[in-house]
Amino acid sequence: MTGVRISSTEIAIPARAGLVWSVLTDLDSYPAWNPYIRKAAGRLREGARWRLERTLNGRAYRTRQVTVTGWEPGRRLAWRGGLTMPPLLVGEHEVRILETADGVRLVQAVAVAGLLAPALVPWLRTRLQTRFAAMNEALRDEVLRRLAESA
Repeated sequence: MTGVRISSTEIAIPARAGLVWSVLTDLDSYPAWNPYIRKAAGRLREGARWRLERTLNGRAYRTRQVTVTGWEPGRRLAWRGGLTMPPLLVGEHEVRILETADGVRLVQAVAVAGLLAPALVPWLRTRLQTRFAAMNEALRDEVLRRLAESA
């Protein structure tokens, strides 16, 4: 799918890639720390179907099924979902963990395509940018909390 990238956020996390990955893929812990994806369930592997409950302004918003399209432990997680038949609005979400001298740089991005995409891109862009930034900060805080617990 060729889509329009509508949001991309990044954050520095002073931790090893393996720890960041373990928090990101600990789906059972999402309700405790994740302000955007409040619940997540599914097998931890490429090709798996996940159920994600996403929030809007702290309220339950919508539960969607997505397919994990990228699974590179410690490096990359990606999934695809939306209104696919016919392709009204399809999103491809990607989280990359890039090692740096001081830890990692986490980059979260989404691209959308489909018949409704041109009309919805401006509306989605601002909302997703805010949600991703909040999720990135919460992920960083959870990683740091777990680091402090293990010290």
